[in-house]
Amino acid sequence: MVDGDIFRRIMGNFVTGVTVMTLPEPHGMTANAVSSVSLDPPLVLVCVDHDTECYELLEGGTDAYCLNILAEDQRELGEYYADMLDLAEDPFESRPMTAAETGAPVFENAIGYLDCTVEAAHEAGDHTIYVGRVEAGELLDGEADPLLFFRGQWAEL
Repeated sequence: MVDGDIFRRIMGNFVTGVTVMTLPEPHGMTANAVSSVSLDPPLVLVCVDHDTECYELLEGGTDAYCLNILAEDQRELGEYYADMLDLAEDPFESRPMTAAETGAPVFENAIGYLDCTVEAAHEAGDHTIYVGRVEAGELLDGEADPLLFFRGQWAEL
């Protein structure tokens, strides 16, 4: 089996977009292990580490999440929800946002969002893969460039 550090370095060369996964509580975490699964019905997956509060909330009965796709000028949000940055104010209290149909927060300046109900959960090692049925979504700013993650660092196009 491949060594964990080598696996991390190899996967770090796979460029990903960056989302903030929000829950109705409200609670959030940065997630870049996200993928489209199906167009009909629209399904998307997100991988959640077992050591996170989002995992505890989802396993405790929360059945919805919203994926906010971050623009390159939203790095601060990505860092905050990845527990890499302390801010004077919680973004849930200080940033413009609305509530999605499920009640999960939507950051108004995100590129777009996908509001999901949990369709299935699959434990996979130290993460659980949550497949969400996309109940609603909107492209809020189709002109903005996305925030990226590459080789363990934030990146831009």
